[in-house]
Amino acid sequence: MDAWVDCLSYLDDPSAEMSSVHVQSGQTLSLVIDNAQSFKHRCPEQFEALVECAAFVNWRVIFSGGSPILALAFNV
Repeated sequence: MDAWVDCLSYLDDPSAEMSSVHVQSGQTLSLVIDNAQSFKHRCPEQFEALVECAAFVNWRVIFSGGSPILALAFNV
């Protein structure tokens, strides 16, 4: 998960070459989790880690003076 956090923390910096997916500075990437209720039921630890890591990505970016960069969209 550390590598996932590192890669997603640089979504607005293509020169970092951490990901092939990018957003413009100040914009947010939305990750849509289909069948989230099933995922949460089948893999509770992974689901919790996904939510916590997304929050940490945003915290890291905000701490560095940026705006939140990642949004999770799901219904459980």
